[in-house]
Amino acid sequence: MILPEEIEALDEAFSDVRAFAGEVRESPSPAAWFRDTLAALVDAAPNGYRLLKLGLGYSTSLAAWACRNLLELNIYTQYVLQSEANARRFALNRVADGIDTFDAFQTWLARNDPSLVPPEAELALRQLSDLRAREEEPAPRLYSLKYLSAEVGLADEYAYMTRFCSKLAQPGVFLVTAAEADLQLFQPVLFRAGAGHGMEIYQAAKDHFAAFGAAPRP
Repeated sequence: MILPEEIEALDEAFSDVRAFAGEVRESPSPAAWFRDTLAALVDAAPNGYRLLKLGLGYSTSLAAWACRNLLELNIYTQYVLQSEANARRFALNRVADGIDTFDAFQTWLARNDPSLVPPEAELALRQLSDLRAREEEPAPRLYSLKYLSAEVGLADEYAYMTRFCSKLAQPGVFLVTAAEADLQLFQPVLFRAGAGHGMEIYQAAKDHFAAFGAAPRP
């Protein structure tokens, strides 16, 4: 059971995370690309917590999905903070990942009716494609989360939590046939685990910021 005082304390903590993300974003930096990447990762933690909290008491599937997302954000954050090379590899994949996202969206809609594709999606895809064409060399491939989890010491957490959360976030036979009331015993663990990963993101980013500011680790 999650007590109201625990939720209140976490609400306040994640409000601090949001404020810290703003502090990072407004900080001077010799590497604006790193500052913006770090701020985005930190800011994603309270967004994930909001969904985690929304799932508490209402949807175990949503809580499991949000918990897993916060773990993945934690893995990415720890990886980015390890070295400038890691941070660059992550940041350089923004354009390629954006192209994949808009291309998948456009292809899916066009398959049924090309008129459904919004002009904004086509424009975003063109702009991202132009950015990629101006890149001096292709972005290095971003390693899988399984690989990255091992790099940052979270391999076991990723392996076990992903298996467990997938069972609750995806419509398998058990999930489809179970009543929500039967699943709520999982919620306190999911809530605390997800919030814990959000706090780890915050602490790691704060420690880095105190040592190096809004610049990558030398």
